[in-house]
Amino acid sequence: MRIALLDDDPRENENLYGLINAYALRRKYDVVCETFTSGKELLRHDRFDLYFLDYVMDEMDGVAVGRALHEKYSGAVTICYLTGIEGVASEIINAEIGAVGFLTKPVSEELLYKKLDKFYNASFGGHLQFKKGRVTETVYAREIFYAEAADKRTRIHFRLGEETYHHSFSETERILSAYPSFFRIHRSYIVNMLHVKAYDAKSVMMESGDVLPLKAKDFAKIYRSFIFNETK
Repeated sequence: MRIALLDDDPRENENLYGLINAYALRRKYDVVCETFTSGKELLRHDRFDLYFLDYVMDEMDGVAVGRALHEKYSGAVTICYLTGIEGVASEIINAEIGAVGFLTKPVSEELLYKKLDKFYNASFGGHLQFKKGRVTETVYAREIFYAEAADKRTRIHFRLGEETYHHSFSETERILSAYPSFFRIHRSYIVNMLHVKAYDAKSVMMESGDVLPLKAKDFAKIYRSFIFNETK
């Protein structure tokens, strides 16, 4: 798991860096942190799995950096804001719906660990197993963009390709139902709402650029509820 820390106060970066590395050692996770004091410097780097962004900075504030990251990676970023300002939480959540929430400074070890546990479990802890003939493959739930019915089998689409597995579509739906991010939008499609870029009354666009037909009338309500809960 790659984590970026952005704060224009090097002492705050150092403190959070130490807490996250202690977390990695305690959980025995493979975590790599990089610290930045400038939003422009951060934006020149490749995508990280998780971003901690200071809300208030002189040159380029955290919300501006967050918006730039969303635009650069078509929304495929996970952000947690850091703030020392009382009552700013609702403003952050409303400003950037793509954020997973906020932490107040100085950062509490307990709250940080809860946030990291939630992110890790959602992103890397969700193992799913699918069969291809006599072989069983394991994938992370977060890697799946959407599932598509393919005769008596199921085609799973990922960011960089697709695989066809020996499961009926109804069986695949049962497997995916263990994770709240998956929702059936059509008799032939189940999407991972973590990777939905946009939607209208008739279609859903994924971050991959694929446009899928939308038949579920309650999708907008379900999607908004899911995204809101993710930001808590």
